Amino acid sequence: MSEQLLNKAEISIDPTDKEYKDAWLLAERAGGWLRPLPLVVFIAAALLFAGLCSLDWFRHNYSSVFLPLLLCFCCPVLLMVFFFVVPKKIETQASRDYLTYKTLMAKATIKLNADTVVTSTENLTFNDSYALMAGCIETPQLFVLIKDRERILIIPKRCLPTENADNIVKFLRHVFARKRRVMKNWAF
Repeated sequence: MSEQLLNKAEISIDPTDKEYKDAWLLAERAGGWLRPLPLVVFIAAALLFAGLCSLDWFRHNYSSVFLPLLLCFCCPVLLMVFFFVVPKKIETQASRDYLTYKTLMAKATIKLNADTVVTSTENLTFNDSYALMAGCIETPQLFVLIKDRERILIIPKRCLPTENADNIVKFLRHVFARKRRVMKNWAF
């Protein structure tokens, strides 16, 4: 009961389609298909380096050139898959899911309490503990609170009330001090 008395803020949220797509890309980068992105970049660079080093520039035997060219070709293919194909698939799925999200989360209000965040709509109410959330991602435009693989909470910074926006940002940074990641976009 005491946490209901300790409301830090009440925020009315209305994420756009672009914010919704960006939030899902960030969530997938934090713990989904895009999580191994730094490893993929390292492997692609290693493949390119191995391919270029194994090219024998002074011999004209075509069979010895096949494997180095294959290694060099794998580098851009791997990067294209992880930087273009997979994110496009995630964005396509997010576009379809946005219609459902928009219907379910119409006129959503978030109440930030001391220990929980309460999301209220006309038909639904979610009560989520900060301790049970997987993480928080902060970008210049958004806060994305990740509940699990299937559910995220998107708080656009443009929706924060101007009179106490700084206090809300400080509160979220404090609550998610160990679980917060700051990113400029989904890749970096």
